Amino acid sequence: MVDLEAISGLPIKLDDAGLLVFGMDVVVDEHGERLFDALTPVALDPDACRGNQSVAYYMDNGVYLREDASRLADVPMRYELTLVPPGRLGREMIKTHGHRHCPEPRSGLDYVEICEVLTGTAHFLMQTLELDGPDAPMVFLLEANPGDKIILPPGLDHCTINPGAEPLLFSDVIARGVSGIYDRFTETRGAAYLEVSDNGEPHFIPNPSYRNVAPMEVLRAEDYPELDLTRDRPLYTAFLDGLGERWAFLNDPRLFDASFPDLAALVAK
Repeated sequence: MVDLEAISGLPIKLDDAGLLVFGMDVVVDEHGERLFDALTPVALDPDACRGNQSVAYYMDNGVYLREDASRLADVPMRYELTLVPPGRLGREMIKTHGHRHCPEPRSGLDYVEICEVLTGTAHFLMQTLELDGPDAPMVFLLEANPGDKIILPPGLDHCTINPGAEPLLFSDVIARGVSGIYDRFTETRGAAYLEVSDNGEPHFIPNPSYRNVAPMEVLRAEDYPELDLTRDRPLYTAFLDGLGERWAFLNDPRLFDASFPDLAALVAK
């Protein structure tokens, strides 16, 4: 087993099969599984997924230590875990379906999300999307490794790819009740770029279903020490200490620009 308590802040492990094992004191409010068949609409080769009832990836939402239950009871945010085992969708490296966050009612802006890689390598693909085309005027790729924190800004559709040969486990913190809008990527048959391998190194190709895709801009993960988001601080631990105004942008995306001026400028350009 691989012990992940030091990096995650929770007593969790990966067993020899690459599956999550929770300590006895860990509570999981919701467990979900996405089957390969459900990825058929976003796969380069739909026949590689169609009818396959095997699990493509796992989602555990509302994860916390039992001793923290009363502290988190009225907190409008939750901690989540997503496990993407290594694999392929035909030529493609395995990925999440991808979605865009629903808008926050007061502002009409999409909710913000904080992610953290715990094991493996993640390729976070983020983009603007115009369905009439479809076109992707901006596309960003961020490669993240264990400990890296990733901020998903408002207004971007996104998916996560596991390009490696080991399990990818990443956590996130997001406002409670946030739902994903999945039919946008269903309509466009996935993100603007697809990561494929033809018996060589994985590489990206434009999605042939798109009319126009912008060149991919490669980003790197950044620390935000003023927000307690650093590589050496588990996201769960920072979550417990950030329940007040520090992370208010998660419930009010109007605060995103002031909290992350570098990312706001990038998306607005």
